[in-house]
Amino acid sequence: MEETYTSWAMVLIGTAAVAAGIVGYVLPDGHRLSVALALLIGAGVGVTSLFLQALAGAFDDPESAARAFLIASALGFVTVAAGLVVLFRRDRAR
Repeated sequence: MEETYTSWAMVLIGTAAVAAGIVGYVLPDGHRLSVALALLIGAGVGVTSLFLQALAGAFDDPESAARAFLIASALGFVTVAAGLVVLFRRDRAR
């Protein structure tokens, strides 16, 4: 089962990267690099979440560790998606 958790985690990470690329492509010149900030914040949330779960003892067995990685990836994905929505809306308001 841990392979499934890890696979879904990687799908979320890849989807966030693709979404950032698409939004960056749509943004005008001079604003495209701002998608990197959404990715950076999402990665920070994911890493922080992963290590908070480790401190809480979520790595008792391989399946728990894989589940913790999936949870951290999902939180990072949601953060990247929210950041991209903010960027897109702010650009459209200009």
